[in-house]
Amino acid sequence: MITDDTLREGLQTPGISFTMEEKIKLAKIISESGVKRALVSYPSAHRSEVEVTERIVKEKIFSETYALGRTLTSDIDTIVETGANISLHLPFRLENLDKVKEAITYASRKNRKLEVAVVDVIHHSDKEILDLVRMVSEAGADVIQLPDTTGSGYPARMRSIIRLVKSIFDVEVEVHCHNDIGGSISNTIAGIEAGAEYADSTIFGMGERNGIADTASLVSLLEAQDIATEIDLVKLEKAYDSMLEFILEKIGYNFFVDNRPVYGKNTVINTAGTHAAFSDVFSGGGVSVNVYTGKAMIREILESRGRHVDDKSLPVLVNLIKDEAVSSGRTITIERIMKMAEEFQ
Repeated sequence: MITDDTLREGLQTPGISFTMEEKIKLAKIISESGVKRALVSYPSAHRSEVEVTERIVKEKIFSETYALGRTLTSDIDTIVETGANISLHLPFRLENLDKVKEAITYASRKNRKLEVAVVDVIHHSDKEILDLVRMVSEAGADVIQLPDTTGSGYPARMRSIIRLVKSIFDVEVEVHCHNDIGGSISNTIAGIEAGAEYADSTIFGMGERNGIADTASLVSLLEAQDIATEIDLVKLEKAYDSMLEFILEKIGYNFFVDNRPVYGKNTVINTAGTHAAFSDVFSGGGVSVNVYTGKAMIREILESRGRHVDDKSLPVLVNLIKDEAVSSGRTITIERIMKMAEEFQ
């Protein structure tokens, strides 16, 4: 089954920010194309993410709605409050795994469907992958996501990972492949061929850095092999038209140049705070600031320009930045951040 990740990964696209009404509009159009399963938000990032998820769940826009969080009980509780199913990702630094397992077990008892991502599988050995899948499975996950988080994978490796996991564990598997070197579609297809039940995709392949697998391309390739997706490509085109309007309004045509694999500048720009905080995992020093921005990113922006904000003031400033990104539907420029910090202090 195709899992639409446009509403969540789309907000990690460099240069993009959505108002809540824009997210609801996109959700409805995407659903009308036949998409039944969607990962729509990151509720711990901002109250707007909580509110938009509650609306999507209440209005039953998708048959299965998921919201993303860290393996922290606070993130899990926030997701549960929205009414959504739970999607968690392991930390990029695999430390304190006993606490991680406790959090997953805690989530498994919340009477929600639970998927957990074993991040950056391409850079793990087979043994490490199996150990992590075993831990996550034993903790109660219903679906194990095996993402190529850094977009550096290739089909043979993705195929072998999925086959290995499916040969040992009786679990449902989801693939989530980034496009940094242009392999998102081929790696996703390889994962499906190896037995993955779910595949993540987005409109125009949007997402963190230069994105993940493109929905229309993935659907067309699957149906060319007589693999039914239940997605209406004619209706899906309306979602592409709507997203194109947003892209041209918010970024311009340069988006399609900047979003190229390998050479596009988006490949070295991070949006999500969870990514920007791990410079040893994600290359490139560029940032795009919206509601998914974290404290570490804003602190780095300020201090690199000679302005210090104390630990008490920083969360307040970050929330003001996020408020403006959501209300305006625009990313926040470095110049604006510096001005806001000056006004705030």
